[in-house]
This record gives sequence, structure tokens and C-alpha cells, in this order.
Amino acid sequence: MTTLAEATASELAGRQPPLRLRPADLLGVPLASAVAALLVTQGWDATAIVPLAVAAFAAPALARIDTAERRLPNAITLPLLLLGALACVVRLLTGDPALLVALGCGVILLVMAITGGMGMGDVKLGTALALATATLGWAVPLAGLAASVMVGGIAGLLALVAGRRTVAFGPWLLVGHALAAVAAALRVV
Repeated sequence: MTTLAEATASELAGRQPPLRLRPADLLGVPLASAVAALLVTQGWDATAIVPLAVAAFAAPALARIDTAERRLPNAITLPLLLLGALACVVRLLTGDPALLVALGCGVILLVMAITGGMGMGDVKLGTALALATATLGWAVPLAGLAASVMVGGIAGLLALVAGRRTVAFGPWLLVGHALAAVAAALRVV
């Protein structure tokens, strides 16, 4: 029998199930291709295309995992966060302050998590998506966050009507930011 002092950090935190990808997660390939094609045809550069296409590639796996397990694995969210941050730094070096708006969106999500509105996986994913969409302009991460809250709120209301008390927010973060990115690519936002 191990004492508390002998327990490892993973034993204290509880074991996380291993990340298992499914064939359905390959739907990210056509999504990423569609995102890249849309942005290329609208004249966007690699700084915008790469983080958004990678997020689209990861979206089916993230939505499936969050819906089934109520978690967003660091193995997927942290690389998205890093890639979005790098893209925003490139934009910042050219004088675009959209990084600051994206970080503001991350702070809003962090406050929501601290007050019990969501988990830290949602904060990491939402911040990564805000950073990725910030490459399209300063208003896009704000539009993505607003759209995410609206569609997530509707999903939450429908869940309450159906008798469920919680809803995974990750899929709605993905939908909201996807809507904002498409609107920006089409020059609507």
C-alpha cells in the first residue's frame, strides 16, 4: 500500500484514457483541404492558412472526444495553441496587433473557466482558435468567440430541454470560430 507521499502525480490526478483516434476523425482531411482552398482563393497567405487548416484537420477528433469524454486532450490542443501563437507573432512583427485581441479572448475564456463555466481544455482550444483566426484580422476572434457562445448557448438550452445538465463546449468553439473564419475569408467580417 502506497502512502500519499509515495503516490505519483498521475495517480493523484487520476489516469487519463489514452488518446485514440477513430476513422471518423479522418473527416478532418477534407475539412482542412476546404479551408486551405477557400483561403488560397481569397488571397490569404500561409500565416493564415496553416493554423486554420490544422485546426480544421483536428476538429472532428476534438469534437468527438469532447462530446464522448468531456475532455479536450493536450496532445491536440497544445500544438494548436503553439501554432496559433507563432502565426500571431508573425503578424505582430508586421505591425498587426490582432494577437492582443486573441489573448483578450483567452482571458475571457479563463475567467469563464475560473467561475465554473467550462474546463481548461475549452480555454486552451478557444485561445488556440482565437489566435488562429486573429491571422484574418482583429475582429475575427471576437466574432468567433461571440458565435461560439451563441451556438453553445442554444445547444445548452436544447440539452436542458432534453433533460441533460451539461453540454460539451469544444464542438461549439469549433463551430463558432469556423463561422467567423469563413465570414472573414469571404470578407464579410
